[in-house]
Amino acid sequence: MATSFTPKVLSLAVIIAAATLSGCEKPEPQITPKLVVVEQVNTATVPLFGNYVGVTQASLDVEVRARVDGFVQDKSFIEGSAIKEGALLYSIDNRPYLAVVNRLKANVESQQSVLDKSKRDVERLKPLYEQDATSQLDFDNAISVLSQARSSLAASKAELEEAELELSYTQITSPISGLVSRSEVDIGALVGSSGQSLLTRVKQVDPIYVTFNMSALDYLNARRRMTSYSEQQEAEAEGKAVEGFVTITLPDNSEYRFLGDVGFTDPSVNPETGTFQVRAELPNPDRELLPGQYTNVRIKLNEVNNAIVIPQKATQVEQGGVYVMVVLPDNKVERRFIVIEHQGQMGVVVKSGLKAGELVIVEGMHRVRHGQLAEPLTADEYLKREDVILKEQALKQQEQEQEQEQK
Repeated sequence: MATSFTPKVLSLAVIIAAATLSGCEKPEPQITPKLVVVEQVNTATVPLFGNYVGVTQASLDVEVRARVDGFVQDKSFIEGSAIKEGALLYSIDNRPYLAVVNRLKANVESQQSVLDKSKRDVERLKPLYEQDATSQLDFDNAISVLSQARSSLAASKAELEEAELELSYTQITSPISGLVSRSEVDIGALVGSSGQSLLTRVKQVDPIYVTFNMSALDYLNARRRMTSYSEQQEAEAEGKAVEGFVTITLPDNSEYRFLGDVGFTDPSVNPETGTFQVRAELPNPDRELLPGQYTNVRIKLNEVNNAIVIPQKATQVEQGGVYVMVVLPDNKVERRFIVIEHQGQMGVVVKSGLKAGELVIVEGMHRVRHGQLAEPLTADEYLKREDVILKEQALKQQEQEQEQEQK
């Protein structure tokens, strides 16, 4: 017997079947983009610095030596202290030199007496000679004696000046202002050509020098900064093939507050190291720097115009090279390898692989992979979003705690 269905029954069956099928289908999963912090790639003028290890040196290092022989009678300074130019350092027994000075003074006085008598003789004989009361020979002898007396007096005075100069050398003073080193002799020691010649050293530390070695490539970059031939000629005339100011660090790695001016560059390269020496001069009024200190030296060599600059934290390194995570306009993440030209205080200068205006991930790279979706936020937007999420989590936890207390 055939079964017949009315239209109402058929419609109801179709609705039930459709409902059954729709109940069996799984809902499509919704993909939530990961929150990441991004920064826009910008262009800037980036200075290129050279970093070296330098050594401080006294701008003047003078050896104090004994000029005359004698025994040290007194030492009038504190070793390691600051002294002024002309300050008394040592006293040598001056009695032998004082005796010579006194003897030569007496000799000068004697010669002066002879000269005075010779002058009187000439003055007495001159009118007599004019009146033919004396001979030509007597008058000529008187003039000759006067000339000899003048010469003898001049020689005696020269000997006295020499003796007084040697006497002054028994008082040894500082030739410059600076820091005096340790004493090389004790009181009572014989000094001079017959004994110890070097007594001490005085070092001028204001200004102070810092020397460092620059490579030939860095020299080339520094020379390229001089755009005109006149600048190069002027620098070479001043003994500065490399121009610029240097910054150095103190022993605690803090930056020294004064800049140093390059004042000398060695005109030749050391063939063994491929470097040449550069010397800069720095003010040192408070004697924060002492000769012989090692320090980090930085000098500007060149600059890159319109450079692509990104933060250091945006880069990642793997065996294949250096890469960054870029958020594309459709919010998809792309892992992109880059070529780095320079790294410095302003960040990483990218030679190729990025363009200005693109967005690179600086925080949250561990949350996304290549091809995934991401929600790019600025640092401020990310902090606000994180604050909202934390507040929502706190409210949910509070509600759960209240429900548990009611039970």
